[in-house]
Amino acid sequence: MSSLLDIIYSMLFGGTLFIIVLNANDIAAENQSTYHGDMMVQQMLTSTAQLIEGEFRNMGFGMPEKSATVRAADSSSISFLTDLGRDGGFIDTIRYSIGPVSELAATQNELDRNLYRSVNGGQRAIVGIVTTFRLQYFTMDGELLSVPVPSDRLSEVQVVEVTMEVQNSNALARSSVQVKEGERSALYSSSLWQQTRLASQNSRR
Repeated sequence: MSSLLDIIYSMLFGGTLFIIVLNANDIAAENQSTYHGDMMVQQMLTSTAQLIEGEFRNMGFGMPEKSATVRAADSSSISFLTDLGRDGGFIDTIRYSIGPVSELAATQNELDRNLYRSVNGGQRAIVGIVTTFRLQYFTMDGELLSVPVPSDRLSEVQVVEVTMEVQNSNALARSSVQVKEGERSALYSSSLWQQTRLASQNSRR
């Protein structure tokens, strides 16, 4: 009888230990996936944010003082003028916009969108993949302008607030047991960038 009890206890102990090991492996895999995901989205966000910050700060460069710099302004797209060559020559039109999520339906992350940049109406180039790209516009006095900004108020745009979020396109899937109500089915890393002082060159003269 004691031998049978020993066997039963051993089986229970072994089963418990096995479950603990499985859970530990799952936690380790999640931690590793999150760590690599965090590094990846930080790198993606940094490269895209540096481009946007540099160009938005140079809105209106080479333009006559007090002239209208922004040509069109919506919550997720903007067109503005600047002298890319910085040589006092041709004035360029730069446009930033985001594409629909359907363009990246093949990626695991259902929120992925292409962020596009075009120059002088040319072919759009993908400069990043984002999950959020939101723009707000302010006058010199700090008034928040409605979007899309009416054409007769585009000349009042002096400060642009940019909110951008990047998430990894592929992440470690979670079992249905691990997913709580309202949570997503994968462990997506996220990095958010917000810049509220991207003022036009003309507003600093």
